[in-house]
Amino acid sequence: MTLPASSGEPRQCIKCGREIGPDETICEICNRAGMATPSASQYHGTVVAAIVLAIAGLAIAASLSLRGVGPYGAEVVSVRPADPVGYTITYAVTNEGTKPGRAKCQLIALGAEGEQLRAVSTVTSQIVGSGSAELTETIPGLESEPTDVTVSCS
Repeated sequence: MTLPASSGEPRQCIKCGREIGPDETICEICNRAGMATPSASQYHGTVVAAIVLAIAGLAIAASLSLRGVGPYGAEVVSVRPADPVGYTITYAVTNEGTKPGRAKCQLIALGAEGEQLRAVSTVTSQIVGSGSAELTETIPGLESEPTDVTVSCS
């Protein structure tokens, strides 16, 4: 059974293995300059600082990589019946940014009283900066034509 280091039992130098005192980590031969060894809190502080800096760096890189993409404007072009049951919605999406990107769009079919009948989510193909694309999506399960269809993209 090994006793804890605080018991006064001699320990081994972490570099060469020579016997050292209970409050030391490096022997006098390995530490010729007589420099103090870092404490555990210094090690942990360095690791925490490195993690915080890495997360901040990743956040900045993500922000810069998405700059110039979107916002996206969208409008419904047409609503047509689809087989067997449902409606095909043709809609136009415009990338109002300067870089190419993909838009996540949600189409919502509304009833006569403004209630939501069905909703469909989709992701567009890549749209060039300041460009537009016309897309078609089917909203299944609608037995009667919706009063209104809204589309919003982000």
